[in-house]
Amino acid sequence: PVHPPSNSPFDGFSPGPQQACGPPDQYQVGTYSPFGSPGQRPNPNNMYCTSPQQQPLYNHPTQQPPPQGFWPEQPHSFQSTGFTQPPTINGYQRPGFAQHPAMSSYPSNSSVQQTGEHKNHPKFGLIITIVVILLIVVSGSIGGYLYVKRQPSTTSTQTISTTAPTKIPQGKPLFSDPLLNNNMGWDLTSKPDEFSVKIGNGSMVLEDDNNKLFSELIPGGRNFSNFFLTADAVLSKGNQNNGYGIYIRGTSNQSFDIATYYRFELYGDGTFAIFKGSVDGTGTSKSSLLANYSQSAAIQKQGNVNHIAISAKGPTMTFIVNGQTMKIITDNTYTSGSIAFFVSNLPHSTPGAQATFSNITIYPPQS
Repeated sequence: PVHPPSNSPFDGFSPGPQQACGPPDQYQVGTYSPFGSPGQRPNPNNMYCTSPQQQPLYNHPTQQPPPQGFWPEQPHSFQSTGFTQPPTINGYQRPGFAQHPAMSSYPSNSSVQQTGEHKNHPKFGLIITIVVILLIVVSGSIGGYLYVKRQPSTTSTQTISTTAPTKIPQGKPLFSDPLLNNNMGWDLTSKPDEFSVKIGNGSMVLEDDNNKLFSELIPGGRNFSNFFLTADAVLSKGNQNNGYGIYIRGTSNQSFDIATYYRFELYGDGTFAIFKGSVDGTGTSKSSLLANYSQSAAIQKQGNVNHIAISAKGPTMTFIVNGQTMKIITDNTYTSGSIAFFVSNLPHSTPGAQATFSNITIYPPQS
């Protein structure tokens, strides 16, 4: 995302300034303030692409077989089979292979001319040959089985990296709102064409149309020290440079509703950053990076919901998205404070950034 210099008048953006939170009559008050599969293997009973040419066993009907009783071996001209693989359709590949003639299409052995003498003499040589072949096949099968049994299993040694599912938090929630209505007393102050907040149908929608950062504090002026927060959030309107996220351990001063803080911000392009807010000698809130802008495959991009979790326990803060830890920060500057949700419409971006939050719950710290 595009980020303004730190001395920009818009302090509080990423990494530029946040929206100033002034007196209640100004809008800046933050409280409104499967893959494709390879072709199928052909039928193992169909070993030939084309019918092998049957040759008569003798050049002349009156020719006699060898005295030993063996039929002379005939040369083979079998063709190798080949597989074809059609293009991918709708995320999968249809199995396919070259067509082969049915087994019934091969020439019948009845076409071989036999004399009465052939019927009267058993083919001892052929029988012996078949027995030997069977012994070789059986021996090879047993040997192969014993060899495979001695080999270590490759499957059991593979390590598959997966994202562990988020555990269900324990304990009575410190704060929870189904957001079906405004019974909890959120600040719904809005200003057309600049910023707005709406609550209902299980969600809270924050929108900024004035290239600023707009935040909404947890109602009741409550402070939280150690906790485990969960919420679902999505950048429901805007571009990849717009951001949204959560303030924790925030405090106010005469000029800003959130002057000092830790801020976890996601962006529409799948990146994230973590900021720390502080106040200079003039009382102006400034932000600095605790975790620089980073891409994560775990973060869903604009238009897709991300499940955010933040654990704050003493100086250790853990920031999690969709079950995967983004960053663990250790900082003891701020130990408690307010919690707020926000959407940021960076300067020089197209006006109109909207973030939707739902399933907001704050639990006691988890072990």
